Amino acid sequence: MIISFVNQKGGVGKTTTAINLTASLKRKNYNPLFIDADPQGSAIQWHAVENNQAFEILHHPGPVHETEVEVLSKDYDYVIVDAPPAIGEISKSILAITDLAIIPLSPSSLDVWSCRGTLEMIDEVRPLNPDLKVKLLINRIIPGTRVGRDARKAIEVFELDVFDTELCQRVAFIDAMTSGVSVMQYAPSSKAADEIERLCEEVVPQAALEASPTPAYQPYNEPQNEPAENLVWGNFDRN
Repeated sequence: MIISFVNQKGGVGKTTTAINLTASLKRKNYNPLFIDADPQGSAIQWHAVENNQAFEILHHPGPVHETEVEVLSKDYDYVIVDAPPAIGEISKSILAITDLAIIPLSPSSLDVWSCRGTLEMIDEVRPLNPDLKVKLLINRIIPGTRVGRDARKAIEVFELDVFDTELCQRVAFIDAMTSGVSVMQYAPSSKAADEIERLCEEVVPQAALEASPTPAYQPYNEPQNEPAENLVWGNFDRN
């Protein structure tokens, strides 16, 4: 299965969510491949911080061709693609070979408005990929705010499926990325880790998780990392 994270707007938590979802799949004994298709290479930089071996990651800052992904898919259960924050040939090529496109949206008017451009791009690509499924993900909610509570109602205008799981704006996500690990490694008992695990269970139905074969490779054993010190992140939930 090929899952892509797309949004023409940057700053919506796309790469952070893609990385943590991939790590959660690995924890469930799937064998995922992460493709960083963003020329900025944010995921590659994260991977290099601690030479993290949580999962395989490739940097492919160009259009993704169906034959290339078909070859890669034979060796992996899931291919997660992080698209660049732009409407262009790279994003369109990714959508053309995607099974499930996840669009992270922050609960702000700007993000809701910008989503229209992403959806228009998807409509352009759909004749090439009529089986493409699209699902919205409410992301970067500040807990306890009215904006967060109203986010789901605001995106009803798009008439698309929305994940039940919502991801909040939490320091644990940022600290984990800064440390070069997933949030499950960095803060396994945190609310952030729980949100990612719940999202993963939505992406991969529980029945499929229970029926997943025992892998031929060894499950990833996550080391515990000490929290980063002296970081101030403003209006973020620290869990």
